[in-house]
Amino acid sequence: MRRHPKVSVLILNYNGLKWLPICLSSVAETDYPNLEIYLIDNGSADGSVDYVQRNHPQVKIILNGENLGFAGGYNRAVERVDGEFIILLNNDTKVLEPKWIRHLVDEALKDPDVAAVACKLVSMDDPSRLDSVGGMGIPYWRGFVDVGRGERDRGQYDHGGFEPFAFCGGAALVKRDVFAKLDGFDEKFFLYFEDADLSWRLRLSGYKVSYAPQARVAHRSSGTTELAIAEDKRLYLCHRNLLRAILKNCGSSLTWAIRNYLFYTLLMAAGFALLEPKKALAALMALLWNLTVLRDTYNRRLRIQASRKVEETEILEKMYAGLRRYQPPGRAKLRRILDALFERLDRGSGLPRR
Repeated sequence: MRRHPKVSVLILNYNGLKWLPICLSSVAETDYPNLEIYLIDNGSADGSVDYVQRNHPQVKIILNGENLGFAGGYNRAVERVDGEFIILLNNDTKVLEPKWIRHLVDEALKDPDVAAVACKLVSMDDPSRLDSVGGMGIPYWRGFVDVGRGERDRGQYDHGGFEPFAFCGGAALVKRDVFAKLDGFDEKFFLYFEDADLSWRLRLSGYKVSYAPQARVAHRSSGTTELAIAEDKRLYLCHRNLLRAILKNCGSSLTWAIRNYLFYTLLMAAGFALLEPKKALAALMALLWNLTVLRDTYNRRLRIQASRKVEETEILEKMYAGLRRYQPPGRAKLRRILDALFERLDRGSGLPRR
């Protein structure tokens, strides 16, 4: 008999009323027999909660009362649900496949070591183009990027044993007990990079991140944050959270990673200094923030490294898998110069230089 473990779909919301009609209506069409749906509201003031209560009474609501960010909002919610699996779902999404949860659960049940399964996220504007099939590292510790973003979906990631290094928090299934065991998302992050950090810790603990290409979900990239967060603020949050993740999770590559991160930060700040000084300041403020939380970061590092089960070389091979990666439009020449600089800097390191 086919098993249908209980699944809790968690939709995080902060003033996202404009997205909820499409998102909730599509989720309501889900074909899965053991399902509960939650709206996790982070103190919205736009009528989101009233709308859900009136139009989607089957959706349970968890009120946080204030904006706890992506990490805090989900962490509080996971403590209150009892599904064997949780599904993290952005409110700026539309489920395209009614059997999406069946596909995710089937993939998770194939291997007891699988702790997370990424959906196939496609563009809301053009579903024939990919938005994300998971995350991978940008060479030389310059961050993480969505695999497949902007590519025409030709099924290129649907076969051949593809697995992302990280799941994308926009739409993914996670084992609830493993999420709790690893203390969930890092709430110091507040926003951005939580999914890559948790995926990193999952892999350090010996778990796998998988991918279910049949679980198609359309996503309006940055739909919930594009108007609320300025570019310099976004750079600050991403850059500071990346360094904290490096400090916590890197093993023998730590010195190499910090060196490259600092070199990249210096180049970034210098490049922005004249044309976009707010971004230059944001990069430097990211460093200063990490100094203020260094004790907490160090304590977390001790716990993570003491419990790790996977060697550093295996982690790096998964993180830098040599896949084609998304390249933002513009500044192509500058990216080539950066790659050449880091390539020269890393000669003789003995570590992957993809």
